Amino acid sequence: MTASFADVRARRPQQHEALMIELQNEAGFPHYRDILLFAAALGFNHDRHTPVTATHGDAIRYEVLTAPAFSEALINMIAANVIPGDPEVMDAARLEERINIFETYANGGLEYIQEQINVRHQPAARVVIDLVTETFSGSSGAKPASVEELLNGWVGGSN
Repeated sequence: MTASFADVRARRPQQHEALMIELQNEAGFPHYRDILLFAAALGFNHDRHTPVTATHGDAIRYEVLTAPAFSEALINMIAANVIPGDPEVMDAARLEERINIFETYANGGLEYIQEQINVRHQPAARVVIDLVTETFSGSSGAKPASVEELLNGWVGGSN
């Protein structure tokens, strides 16, 4: 079941087509692929994965999906975390499997965004801004370091 890269495509979930249009028109996502990438990262972060049962529009070609420099790494990291202990998941022959995993997390992320829109009673653009802000404020992020620590090569508590 090995497909060439040209044949591999990420599907757009039909049940979230209206949301994707709103995200593109009002939340500043220039392309559907950008919405799917954001949604997959969000879905993974919130452990939300839902199989894609119905699709809408043209599926996104793999080379278009992975045009942003980080996107292939994101797709691969999600798959590697979903199937730990199986390094062969990164094999070219299993690209379709990685894309399927990506699709389920993107669909779960879109589902989560829609739920947040419904609960918060805010437009999609505002919800996206809030979700990004919440994610960054909840992370430990970079810790401030003194000049002495920087000069001595201190990194996160190790010398």
